[in-house]
Order: sequence, then structure tokens, then C-alpha cells
Amino acid sequence: MAEFLELMNQTQKIISQSASLAKQMGASSSEEAILGQLEMLKKKELMLVAVGEAKRGKSSALNAFLNEKDPLFPVDINLCTNVVTIVRYGERESVEAYIEDPKAENGCRVEKIAREQIADYVSEKGNPNNYRQVKLLNIRVPNQLLKEGVVFVDTPGVGSLNIEHAETTYGFLPYADVMLFVSDADSGLTQSELNFLKRGYKYCKNILFPLTKKDLNENYNVILEDNREKISRTLNMPAEDVQIIAVSSMAKLRYLKSGSKTMLMNSNFPALEEAVWSSILKHRGEVLLLPFLAAAKSEMIKLADNVAAQYQMLDANENVVQRLISELNAKTAVLDDLQAKGAEWRAKLSLFFATLQNDVSGARQQIAADAKELVDSASAQLGGRICSEANYTKLISDINEKISCGVIDIRDDISSKIDAQVDELERQLDFGIGVNEDILNKMGYVPAKDFEVTFPPKKKMDTAINWGRKISMNTMGGGTIGSVMGGFVGFCLGGPAGMMLGVQLGSGIGGLVGGAKGCVDALTQHDQLDVHTVIHAVTNYISVAMSGVNTSISNVIAELRIVVNASFEEELKSRSKSLRDQASQLQKNISMTAGEIPKKRAVLKEQSTELAKKLDRFDLLEQAAVNLGGQAEAAMPFTAVKRTAAADKVHAADGKNTADKIDAADERNTAESDSGKRTYAFL
Repeated sequence: MAEFLELMNQTQKIISQSASLAKQMGASSSEEAILGQLEMLKKKELMLVAVGEAKRGKSSALNAFLNEKDPLFPVDINLCTNVVTIVRYGERESVEAYIEDPKAENGCRVEKIAREQIADYVSEKGNPNNYRQVKLLNIRVPNQLLKEGVVFVDTPGVGSLNIEHAETTYGFLPYADVMLFVSDADSGLTQSELNFLKRGYKYCKNILFPLTKKDLNENYNVILEDNREKISRTLNMPAEDVQIIAVSSMAKLRYLKSGSKTMLMNSNFPALEEAVWSSILKHRGEVLLLPFLAAAKSEMIKLADNVAAQYQMLDANENVVQRLISELNAKTAVLDDLQAKGAEWRAKLSLFFATLQNDVSGARQQIAADAKELVDSASAQLGGRICSEANYTKLISDINEKISCGVIDIRDDISSKIDAQVDELERQLDFGIGVNEDILNKMGYVPAKDFEVTFPPKKKMDTAINWGRKISMNTMGGGTIGSVMGGFVGFCLGGPAGMMLGVQLGSGIGGLVGGAKGCVDALTQHDQLDVHTVIHAVTNYISVAMSGVNTSISNVIAELRIVVNASFEEELKSRSKSLRDQASQLQKNISMTAGEIPKKRAVLKEQSTELAKKLDRFDLLEQAAVNLGGQAEAAMPFTAVKRTAAADKVHAADGKNTADKIDAADERNTAESDSGKRTYAFL
């Protein structure tokens, strides 16, 4: 981990220095953008999400993995409620329960509770039917495993009568960096579990498969190999690539209390820990560092473009410079007009969201039709047997699965269509224009051949901008897009601002929680059930459920329309300010006297040298972050068995080597610039 921590420090350092350089150059818009990336980098976490059907042992496995003698994740013989439990690092332990409350700010109030009270808030035994209306449990503990930005998430089990379990769990999948798909040695994977896995694999390819309760079945290897074959077939993955690791959470927890090495060996948790940490080590660079490095670098490239253009234009004919300024001013005026009026793009967005609402309406109708088809099929196949509690309970559970998965498909469709629409609008509005080589070529200006300054390669810039876009869209409106699509997931990732919109979808689906169980309870009260009564009750449940779904999705689309409009307004404002700053700089150059031009040229050359050094350093850090994934680190960061001092020295040396390479590169760049060997070769 030493090398990663060093790279994290170096990444924060270069981004901070880049913001300072942008400020010195008077590029306030770039400074703000870079500082924004720095703030997001500091908040970014790598999420390890445990998923699977209820009562498979997810909570026990996470308790054992975290090496907490007193369990954090509640383990109860009864089914847990629809509550996500999140564990992050904190200097001091704290447990916060977020309770749904329409009267409170952002629709939730926070109750601080003690560790021993957790079960009273999230287990069916302590909080039957979730009468407390708990939406999220946020735990911070001074656990060294979590200190470097790893977050553990325990999700509700799917495959039950509780529709919100599935919706909440699916809501976390797009944010999972590592997924633990938990099954147990009691029985093989069911078809519903495999269906869930197939959906989850769309979001996260980095999946490990703990098989819990191996101590309860001496023939657990039969289940393990059967699961391996099923997973391989479902995911179209080579069987040898399916990492199934059989463990005993009970044995590991006993080891933590007794110190018995025999218990540790029997638990097989060191094997699971090694697999999980190896996976985290492999992906942490691309998750925690690369997006922010690339986004900040893209701002540096924009500044490099601008400096290069100014330098090229210093000796240009004043008419050429004025034409360039007029071009920038005209574009600025267009952006200002779009911001003030924006009739065209607002109309396009309005049409887009109206069309989206119609498309979603059709999808909702299809969900209802599919749910009713399940009723017809069950009635035809079972006849009078549909009146047994086991059969109508299974039918209602299948209906919940159909509805919740349908809602998830709608959410994904909305998200992809919004991304495509935003891309199209940005292309039509020509957001990429600036003082760069493209616009000079458009004007027919040919720079003098003896100029040292050259423009950055566009291919590199495009790559950087694409990386930046990946995280900018995810954080648009303070994480709002993600939070709307994922219920309360927005709070977990972006704070209360995201939760305010996320509650729209989450609360609508949450309204169905009592409905399914209530339908079953009502049917069990009948002394003598007939087929007509069962079908009528289940059909009525579908109508009530879909009514809640329709309201929730309509509210989400309305909120998204507001968010996207606001985001475009902010983007227009930022681009307009940037163009105005560039035009102002060029205007100042025109008014310079012949004696001032050499001084200005020297300033620009100095700026170009600093930008080149920063961009080279960005390249080195990006490569180092990529290389983290290819390194085979034998020692785990924190396991039940202590790492050796020799291993610590190796990791410390690795981290120092990376820092030395970066510092040496800086020294080479400076030396080459001073000796006149280096031109403005950005990348």
C-alpha cells in the first residue's frame, strides 16, 4: 500500500500545483475546474459491495473480514429489512441511522446510535416491517483496513417478498468497484440468484464468490463445483476464472476472540482476504486516481493551447489578431445568448424529456402486463393449488422480482438516453471551441516556422477530455444524476444533496414494502381460500404496486429535467467566461509596444515550460497508476497474520522509487529547458 499512498500524495500535489499555476496565469475558470477535481479526488472511495440472496451469510462474512470482534453488520435468524449498511474509516467510531422524514431537510433526519443498537434499527426482529423507516446506516470506525479509502457495503438480500431489497441492492451495483457475490454451502445457486448475477455483471466485472458456511457441510466441494459450472455458463466465463472461495465466518470470528490459529486455518479467510485485496490493489489506481489525473490534465492542455496561440500571434498582423478576437467574442455572445434565452436547446431538452416520459410509460405498461402474465400462468399451471400459502407466496415474490427488475431496466434506459442526449447537445453547441490550432487553421493563419511553441496533440487531449467526462457526468449536480437513478445511493456517494432527489425513486418503491407482505398476510387470514380470491388479491396488489412505480418514475424524470437544464446553464456560463478571458488576453497583446513584446514572449515561454513540466508529470503519474494493476503484491495490507518487516520495507522502497522517478523527471525537464534542448513538446 505504500506505493499507492505515495501516488495518491503525488496526485493531490500535482493537481493542487496545477490549480495554482492556472491562478497565476489568470485562468480562473481552469483553476475552479481543477480545484473541483481535487475536492472530488479527496472524497472518492473504492466500494466493496456484498450482494446475494437473503440469509446466505453476507453480514457474517463482512464482520469476519473486517476483523471486528464485536460485529458491525447485524446477524439475525430473521430476515433483515431494506437497509443498506455502510462502513467507512473514521478517527472515532460513530453510527448514524438515516430515518425517512418528509418534514426534515432533504427528507431524512439523522439519529446517532451506539453499536449495540444497530440490530434494533436494521433487523426484522428489532425493527419489524421497518416501522422506524430506516433508509441507511452509516458507520465510521477506526479500522486500519478502511483508512486508504476502501468502503464496505452490506446490501439487503434479494429474492424475498420485499421489493425494496432488490431495488436498493441493484441501485448500488453501478458503484461497486469490487463485488462479493455471496452464496452458501447449504444449497446450490438458484435460477433467481443467477439472474441477479447476470444483471450485476453488467455493472461490475470484478466479482469474487465467497461460499459461506463450509463448516456446516462436509461435502461443500460438491456445491462449490456445481456453482462454478453455473456461474461459468451464466457469465460465459472460463470456469478457471471463477474465483469461488469456501469460508467459515464462524471459525474466523472465533479466531478473533480466542486467537486460535487452528480456527483461522479452518476458516480459510486468509485465502479470501488475499483474493479481495489483490483485486482492490489491481483496480485502485484506475478507480481512485486515473479519472482525476486525466480531468485535471485536460485543463492543463487547454491552457497550453491558449499559451501556444498567444505566442504564435505575438508577431501576427493586427488584423489577424482582431479577427481571432472577433471570432471568440462572437462565440461568447452565442453562449451568453444561449444562457440567457436558450430557446433552441431548451426546446430540444423539453422535447427529449416529453419523449422520454412517453417511452417510459410504455415500459411501465409492459411491466404490468408481464406481472399479470405471471398470474395467468400460475393459475393455469397450479389450478386450485395456487391457494396454498407456499404457492401464492412464491407467485407474489416472482411478481416483485419482475417489477423491481423492470424498474431497474427503466432506470438504466433513462440514464443511457440522458447521456446520449447530453453528448448530442454538446456537439451541436460546439462547446470545444477556444484559442487553439483548429481556429487558427480555420482563419488561414500560418505561424512562422522559427517559432518554438507547438500545440499539444489532439488525440491525447480527446482522451483526457473523455476521462474527465466520465466523472463529470457522474457528479453533475452534486451527484444528482446517480442519486436519482439509485434511490438512496446518492447519499452514500454524494451526501445529502444527492439524497434529496434520490428519495423520489426510493420512497416510491419503498411504499410497496408492506404491500407484498400485507397481501400474503391478508390471504393467510382466510379460513377457506378459492382461486378467484387469490387471483383477485394478487391482481389488486399488482395495480397498487404499479401505481407507486408510475408516480415515482414520473417524479424522477421531472427532477432530472431540472437537473440537466441547470447543469447546461452552469456549463454555458463556464465556457463563456473562459472564452472571454482568452479574448481579453489577446486584446492586451495588441496594445503592447514593440519593446513590451519580447518581455511578453519571455513570460509565455516560461509559462509554456511550466505547463510542459506539469503535463509530463501527469503522464508519469497516469502510467504509474496503470502499472499498479499489473503488480503482483504478495503481501496483503492488513490480514489476520501480521506482515513481515521485510515486506514493509519492500513496499516502502517501491513507493520511494515511484516518487524518485517523478522527481527525477522534473529535474530532467528543468535541465533540458535551461540548456535549450527542450522545446514546447507537451506530451
